[in-house]
Amino acid sequence: MKGTLNSVNRNEVLKYLGYKGGATDEKTINDIQRISEDVIKTAQPAVTYMVFDIEDNFCFSGTNFIPGGNDIKKMLEGCKKAVLMAATLGMEIEKKLRAIQITDMYSALIFDCCASSAIENVCDNFQNELEEKVNKQGLFLTDRFSPGYGDMPFEQQKDICTMLRTEKNIGVSLSSGGIMIPRKTVTAIMGISDKPKEKRFRGCESCSMFENCEYRKGDKSCGR
Repeated sequence: MKGTLNSVNRNEVLKYLGYKGGATDEKTINDIQRISEDVIKTAQPAVTYMVFDIEDNFCFSGTNFIPGGNDIKKMLEGCKKAVLMAATLGMEIEKKLRAIQITDMYSALIFDCCASSAIENVCDNFQNELEEKVNKQGLFLTDRFSPGYGDMPFEQQKDICTMLRTEKNIGVSLSSGGIMIPRKTVTAIMGISDKPKEKRFRGCESCSMFENCEYRKGDKSCGR
């Protein structure tokens, strides 16, 4: 299915660029805006997902897949169903980034960071749409959790791609080293519960004080 990409979070891009706080120069802000628009224009966002019942020992129904690690299991506690999802910006973003890298590494770096923020926006939009549907049923959606977060093995990305048939459905394959191609792709798990569950701290990039924050100048966060 087609994904929705409608914005690139400038604060998120600055974070990816290693911004620590203080005044941001006008050129950088203008470059981020210009390149963000290019990313949105170039991207071909797509999403695929499946819903599974959760059986004993957190096994997903009809499969032998059990998410690894204690962190994901804690998130899924009390959930009767789980959602597997994969989202991508498509190969055109990958091609455009390679082309820019040949002539302008500065712009390529910003393009890469903007694309990283863009795929998060696609995931957020899908999650919000799904949450609205789930809430209408009197149920609640957990946060999303990806392989490599916490103690969930990164290698389980391969299992999720296989179960979702990502190569056929959204054009996402895996390299021999387990890297998803296109690289601006995310896989994740969400739980569906009959009770609301606490969601994680969204991070400094969601704060309106990001660019003037005294905490960030010291590499700290008021959310810690």
